[in-house]
Amino acid sequence: MLRVAVHVLAALFLLCALFVVTQDATAWPMLLVAALFAAGTVFERFHYRGSETKDGEWQATNEKFIDDETGRPVTVWFNPKTGARRYVEAGDPP
Repeated sequence: MLRVAVHVLAALFLLCALFVVTQDATAWPMLLVAALFAAGTVFERFHYRGSETKDGEWQATNEKFIDDETGRPVTVWFNPKTGARRYVEAGDPP
C-alpha cells in the first residue's frame, strides 16, 4: 500500500513539474528532480528484488528461536556464496 502511494505521489510530482516547465522554461530543475524521484521509486523495486531471488544457494542452519515481537518460530538461513544471513519464519523458504 505504501509503495503504491509513493508511486502515485511521484507520478503527480512529475506531472506537476511537466506542467510548470510548459509555463516557464526556467523550471527545468524541478522536472529533473521529479524525474529522478519517479525513476528512483520505480527502479528501487528491481534493485532490492535481487536479494529476494531463490537462487538455491541458501542453506538452513541449526539456529532456531522464537521471535520476541511476533512470537513465531524463526529459522536462520545462510548463503555460503555471499556470507549473508536471513531470519525466516519456520516453514517459509528464504
